[in-house]
Formats: sequence, structure tokens, C-alpha cells
Amino acid sequence: MKILEEAKKRCKNPIKLSWRDVRFEVEVLQNEEEMKLDGRKTRRQMIVKDATGYAAPGIATYIMGASGAGKTSLLNILSDRVVMINKAKLSGTITFNDTIPLNQETFARYAAYVMQDDVLFSHFTVVEALTFCARLKLTTPDEEQDKDVSRIIKELGLWHVKDSQIGDIRRKILSGGERKRTSIGVELVSDPSLIMLDEPTSGLDSFKARSICKLLNDLARMKGRTIVSTIHQPSSEAFFYFDRIYLMADGFTVFQGDAAESMDWFRALKFQVPKRCNPADFFMKALSIKYPKQKDDTDKLDLLNRTYKFQLAKRIDTENSLIKLDPPADYAAGAKAYKANMYIQLNQLMYRSWTLAQREPRISRAKIVQTIIIAAFLIPTFWQLNDFINCDANARPVDQTETECKQLNAVEFHSMIGAMYFLCVM
Repeated sequence: MKILEEAKKRCKNPIKLSWRDVRFEVEVLQNEEEMKLDGRKTRRQMIVKDATGYAAPGIATYIMGASGAGKTSLLNILSDRVVMINKAKLSGTITFNDTIPLNQETFARYAAYVMQDDVLFSHFTVVEALTFCARLKLTTPDEEQDKDVSRIIKELGLWHVKDSQIGDIRRKILSGGERKRTSIGVELVSDPSLIMLDEPTSGLDSFKARSICKLLNDLARMKGRTIVSTIHQPSSEAFFYFDRIYLMADGFTVFQGDAAESMDWFRALKFQVPKRCNPADFFMKALSIKYPKQKDDTDKLDLLNRTYKFQLAKRIDTENSLIKLDPPADYAAGAKAYKANMYIQLNQLMYRSWTLAQREPRISRAKIVQTIIIAAFLIPTFWQLNDFINCDANARPVDQTETECKQLNAVEFHSMIGAMYFLCVM
């Protein structure tokens, strides 16, 4: 509770994320053996099974599990990013501070999502990338936005590369850790109370992964933000910065609570826990399920589910009910989320295109040559399409009726419109 009180002081709008009885089901194709058994091409498969939990401000919560456990699906559901395809069904309740329903508007106002693969504009520098997002997301004066951008860059430890271009797969400029921190900084511009991340340490070495986890821990403790992240197999040094973990196996929730207590929980369940092992390595091995399931897998899942429901579920509900947070003042007042006007959006997009033209002149030259070649083909093709015939009785040809004259003009008009459309598309 002390951490919660500190978070209330440090965060403008502290957010508690709660979810109850979340179920996600899709329809999948069966293999030949399964089709022979029941005679159907498809079957229903439950991805997330009755997930219940919470994430509190000032605490970094990590969703962990073996591949196929449903952790990324749960994260997408909690961020309202799940794609409802293949006759998918989604049920359950997800709220902010127990009263605000989750939807795209409320998520955009109070939360941010950092994808596993960054989608940064490679020709921008770090400063330009954050400034671009600040102009589009905020309505405060530009001077204030520039101060916020500088502050975020210093907090993320990117000041020494602030004027370096981000780069891409072909042009390696920033390191993987610096690119990931830049992606986080882009979302921090709007000062979100809740930050959700999809495997932020993916593709990084152990040292850089540890620095990302330390950064997330600092954002939670020092800024009072709520951090929710999936993570696959962190190092023991990175695990040291975990506050709470949420373990999943085959779509079920099998543990959630303090990371420091997790190993003792599995020891109490008679799991063989090696001494001085990396907890994440142990979880991956203990929670892995082979498909199709064998008897050992079924017995293990039964044990984990039964123990969780009878010993942990009620405690989690009690902890969740004790965390009381009022709705943010701007939500109660019905204020609209920040949004730049159309002039600012157009201006920033033109600036980005101009930056690309300056820093990648080969693309600009290729476009100019392409336009000249296309024009050389179009000019003779659509030459003199605007030579309309005067359909007055004294002006049109003698052997032509007024109806025929108008039909010819209509054909010319349609051809001219087609030519204009083709030019605009190219």
C-alpha cells in the first residue's frame, strides 16, 4: 500500500487495470487425423481461459509463460487490440479504476502500447521522432513540448544519440536497446498512466534486456505509472527488477503475485526447483505443455489450476478490492482526448516527407524519373481530349444528330476524367 500511495503522488492520473473472467475463443482448422475422428474441418479452441487479475500503479507486472500459453493474446485483449477473426468470441470485463470501461477512446487517453517490432521512421533522429509524436498528440505550446521531449530523452539515457538517425535493417545506426528505448519514448510523450509492452527485450542481449527492465521498473516506481508487459525468458539479472508476475499455461492463469514469492510457491507444490537457477528458465520448463497433451501434461495442469483456484484466487480478489482509485478528473468532466488539428497534422506529414526527400535523394530522383517517363506515355495517349464539339444546330457537322454529338462529347469527357484520375494515382 505504501507503493500505491507514492504512485498517487507522482502520477497525474494513476490507473489500476482490472480484468475478470476473460475468455477468448477462436475457430481453427483441424489436421487430417482430427478430421477423420470427428468429421469436421474446424474446431473451437480456447486461447485465454477465465483470466482474472489486476495491475496496480507504481508496480511493473510481467505476463510470462511458455510459447502458446496465451500471454500475447491476453495483452492484446487488455489493450483492446485483439482482432476478431475466425469467428472469435471474447467475453469478460476489463476496467480502469473499477469504473471506466476499456475501449479505444479510454485506452488512447490514459494508456500506451509499445509493440514488439518498432515502426519508427528510420530517417528521423531521436529528437525528431519524439517531437513529431508530440506535435500530433499534444495541444500544449511548442516550447513546452520541446522541453518535455528533452526531459524524456535524458530520462531514457538517449541524450548522446539524440541527433543520430534511427536507421533500419539496412542502415544500422542505433543499437537494438537504443531503438527500443526510443519506441518507449515515443509513447511517453503523451504522459500515459498505463504502459503496455509486448516482449520489450526480444532480440536484445542480456545486458540490454536488463537495462530495459530497469527502465520499466524506474518508470513504475519513480513516475507512479502502471506497467504491464509480456516477456519470454529474461535473464536472472533482469528478473531482479520484476515486481509482480502473472504466469500462464495453456491459456490458464496458474500464478500471480510478487515475483520474489514465485519460487516458494512452486516448491510448496512439490516441483523440483534447482538451487540458484534462473527463475524464468524454471518457469519455461515447468509450464511447458506438449501438444497433443499427454497424461503428465493434463495432471500438471489440473494441479496448477486446482491449487490456484483454492489458494490464490480469493487472495487476488481481496487485494484488488483493497486498491481504490477515483476516476481521473478529466474523465469525470467529459473532456476529450488530446488531438492535433488538421493543419498541424498536414504540416507534420509534409515535414516528414520533406525530410525523406532530403536524406534519401535517390528515392526523390527515382520518383522524378518515373513521373517523366509516365508523362511521356500519357501525353500522346490523351492528346486533345478536351476538343469538345459544339452541338448547336448551326455548329455541329451536317451528317450528325444532336444526340450523337452529345454522346461523343460524353465519351471525350469520360476519357479526360480517366486521364486526370490516372495522373493523380501515379
